Amino acid sequence: MDLHIHSTYSDGDAIIDEITRRARERGMKIIGIADHSTDHPRGLNEKKAKRRRVEIMNAQERYGIRILDAVECGILEDGKIILPEHEFDLVIASVHTHLPVREVYRRIKMCILKNDVDIIGHMHAGMFSFNSNIPELDMEIIDFAIENGVAIEVNSYHSSPPESFLKLCSSKKLLYSFGSDAHDLSMVGDIDFSIRMAKIYLKKGRNIVDEMHNTYR
Repeated sequence: MDLHIHSTYSDGDAIIDEITRRARERGMKIIGIADHSTDHPRGLNEKKAKRRRVEIMNAQERYGIRILDAVECGILEDGKIILPEHEFDLVIASVHTHLPVREVYRRIKMCILKNDVDIIGHMHAGMFSFNSNIPELDMEIIDFAIENGVAIEVNSYHSSPPESFLKLCSSKKLLYSFGSDAHDLSMVGDIDFSIRMAKIYLKKGRNIVDEMHNTYR
């Protein structure tokens, strides 16, 4: 499964039909088309989201794999996210601004408090934080995510979270997801890092796909 793929509906370079065909070729049973929301200059608005839903349904029928109608929202300074008026299957919230690490923690915690999100994306991706992670604050975020039923994404493109974070998860019943963060066809389904890290550190955790009442296995 690969729940974090961008299409031409935001800043990806492939259309949904191409993405789905590539995912099937790589043996994916379920994918998430998670284009950026309106906080991104090329992101989804209501009109685009509606058009995209039609393409998702058509591709799902054509290729026989489950496609989640997803979105990736940037986490704003007050912890809020911006969503178009649309019923998404999955909401990913991610920091997309280069920030001091303590501000990253603050925004993520506020985001979980203020919004109904499913996944925190690319936690501690190096390009979005000035400093390395802080173990005691990592543990706070891990416990807070568990308490609120929010998954932590294991993102293959950014190799995030780092192993120091994932080690703290090894004894926790953490909800997690896999994502390639693909912006081109060559990356679709590239979740080797995600799978490897889950096998090592997340044996006691639960994949969000399994948590969805077994619907999308």
